[in-house]
Amino acid sequence: MANLAEHPHDHGTSGFADGERYQNARPNYPHDAIAFLVDSLGIEHDAHVLDLGAGTGIFTGQLVPYCSNITAVEPTPGMRDVLSQRLPKVNVLDGRDVAIPLEDATVDCVIVAQAFHWFDAPVALEEIHRVLVDGGRLGVLWNERDESVAWVADLGEAMRWPTHQPYKVGQDFTPVLASGPFVNIERRKFSHRQVLDREGLLQRVLTTSYIAVMDDEEQRKVMRDVEKVVDQLPETIELPYVTDVYRATAMLR
Repeated sequence: MANLAEHPHDHGTSGFADGERYQNARPNYPHDAIAFLVDSLGIEHDAHVLDLGAGTGIFTGQLVPYCSNITAVEPTPGMRDVLSQRLPKVNVLDGRDVAIPLEDATVDCVIVAQAFHWFDAPVALEEIHRVLVDGGRLGVLWNERDESVAWVADLGEAMRWPTHQPYKVGQDFTPVLASGPFVNIERRKFSHRQVLDREGLLQRVLTTSYIAVMDDEEQRKVMRDVEKVVDQLPETIELPYVTDVYRATAMLR
């Protein structure tokens, strides 16, 4: 298995060390997006589904009603601990995008929720293809804050998102997926909302990877600017998201 220190996206891993905060502050995924993936990936109750980069299992938990055989692979110990506690029936393994601890052709579907932008895509897509059965399916999705809403755009500016974002929001990952051994790529977008109070929104901001790894002084400066935006909001806040979803089919070997 690859050494964590040698991985090019170690920054992302270190930014998610606090599994409890992440679990409590991050949104789930919209039901229509889940339904689209279950239908388009052909997920049946006895299918073997891999949730790769599973985090604390926010997506995993939403998949449980549809599938009884789920493996969750996650490199960060704090995330794995929370996932195992929340979902004791899920098989949770230490691994990552370029080193999946499963045998060849043993998985019907792989799903990557809120993590693909941290992957070493060329290597990861080959590794995902390796563990999939012939004609197996891949699903990829993100919740992205909807910055077409003015106050959400202001929040992004306060968070230094334009200069620190790990990928361009709204980026079309179709060419990236098509560069690997995958075909029949389809993209869909769904609307979503997360209901938070002000403190919950501040905690949500603190789960942003690059903010989580800032030194104390820099983080305080960012959070002071974030609080100026949050203080103008009502106590009950609806944070809007656009959920970007992709499905693809593995090429035959």
